[in-house]
Amino acid sequence: MNPTEINQLNIAEFLAAVNVFPERKFNGYWMYKTPWQDQNTGSLKVDLNKGLWIDFSTHEGGSLIDLILKIYPALSVKDIVRKFNNGGFSFHPLDFSLDCNKKTQSEEHLEARQVLEYPKLCGYLKYRGIDPVIASKYINVYRYVYDGRHYCNLGAPNHSGGYNLFSKGFKRATKQGYTLYENSKCGSRIYFEGVMDFLSFLMIYPDQENQHEYCVLNTVNNLRKSFESLRMKPKTFSFLDNDEAGNKATQRLSEHATEEGSTFYDYRKTYEKFKDLNDYLIAGRERF
Repeated sequence: MNPTEINQLNIAEFLAAVNVFPERKFNGYWMYKTPWQDQNTGSLKVDLNKGLWIDFSTHEGGSLIDLILKIYPALSVKDIVRKFNNGGFSFHPLDFSLDCNKKTQSEEHLEARQVLEYPKLCGYLKYRGIDPVIASKYINVYRYVYDGRHYCNLGAPNHSGGYNLFSKGFKRATKQGYTLYENSKCGSRIYFEGVMDFLSFLMIYPDQENQHEYCVLNTVNNLRKSFESLRMKPKTFSFLDNDEAGNKATQRLSEHATEEGSTFYDYRKTYEKFKDLNDYLIAGRERF
């Protein structure tokens, strides 16, 4: 992507990706608190049709790139282009809502805390249809410092020694890898693309929680890594996404399972009208 193409992207979607959400919504434009200022009311106007913004407190404004330069002053236009070309909104989120104690630590030194200690993150899990008590058995809250800012995100360690972190509008890995929840006593393994799909499975099928081993790929690109380091169980279940990448990954998983003598089951038909299992869970909750 070049600067012109980046400026054609949706500003509201970018802001959501870095944990900045509107204070008020109007027809054709949304109002935000200015991310680089301490404000009680929103003065940043984003025109949803023109792809422009203006900060009424300073009378500054411009394109998406202009906005990114204000939020991340250490970046250049060249840096921004590189970040987008490395996989979309690969920017660390701004976090103004979570209360984290100020400690000197780096992103490589993540401090794990219990999920139930963080009401705001528990609220996000509930919004996604997940019981925080169940989630707390499998994921943690990680506190850390990045570029001088303090952050708290949900997450879990992966097999590569990294961490997969997420919160509302944000997902990243310190180092890519799959997450395995082992169960040596069972003869089956279930594959999910994301941790929210795994947690959704536990909400939909609570009686199955201890009946399987679970592999959360975190991205389908980690499927090959799982083949290299994990022996297949006698039974393999797939709950991957209903999209092109999910189709290809499901096919590869089916072929590999068959080669290894594992009986393969694709359960995506259960939620074939939805992108993934979490969307299916949320839709069911809203229905009933």
